[in-house]
Amino acid sequence: MMKTKFYSLFIIAFLLSACSSQHNSTGERSDPLENFNRAMWKVNYEYLDPYLLEPVAKGWRDYVPSPVKTGLVNVAGNLDEPASFVNRLIEGEGEKAMVHFTRFWVNSIFGLGGLIDFASLDPHLQLDNDKRTFGDTLGAYGIPTGPYVMLPAYGPATPRQDLGGIVDATYPVLSLLATPWSIAKFTVQGINSRANLLDQDALLKQSQDPYITFREAYFQHLEFKVKDGKVEHNQEILSEEELKNID
Repeated sequence: MMKTKFYSLFIIAFLLSACSSQHNSTGERSDPLENFNRAMWKVNYEYLDPYLLEPVAKGWRDYVPSPVKTGLVNVAGNLDEPASFVNRLIEGEGEKAMVHFTRFWVNSIFGLGGLIDFASLDPHLQLDNDKRTFGDTLGAYGIPTGPYVMLPAYGPATPRQDLGGIVDATYPVLSLLATPWSIAKFTVQGINSRANLLDQDALLKQSQDPYITFREAYFQHLEFKVKDGKVEHNQEILSEEELKNID
């Protein structure tokens, strides 16, 4: 549980690059706690991000050497491969599951524990949308996200995605990680995702309603993941490249 909560502290920064949109491809958003959510959004957006996440992300982007960043991100991503393997199997996607399985062992053995993405040298083992969570799998089976909740520090949450995150944490290898290593993994992934979107911050600030913009971008990200990156361009708030950078 601690791992999931720590990760969610950083997810508030993942989608700070959207422009306003009223189009909704999945029907009305479930946001019964909007007044509460707006108050918590203000805490996260006006205080936690500018005074904590943004400075750290800028330091990561500007001062950490690229080989170090790439290596750390690769290691963190490699630890997600076993969970993605299981979730793909649950969806009946045997071929994609085996790609995750093969990537994990190839990168763990020949890529120095995942430090080097050795597997991607083989075109058949390259993945554009590589992480598959249990929440994504539930979405693929038509399970709705449930109500949207914005929590202080924790960030945006829906029952489907957050319960899915807890399930993912029970899979090996993630279930075998000691708490400090789990925190390190999710910290690297969160900071890197925030750094990838620094250049788009102005777009959110210029939007008519940043809360709605953020919420729509969050739901679009969930849809992007569930549909394996297949989105209709006329429905996009974020570009496909920006959506890929979120994870």
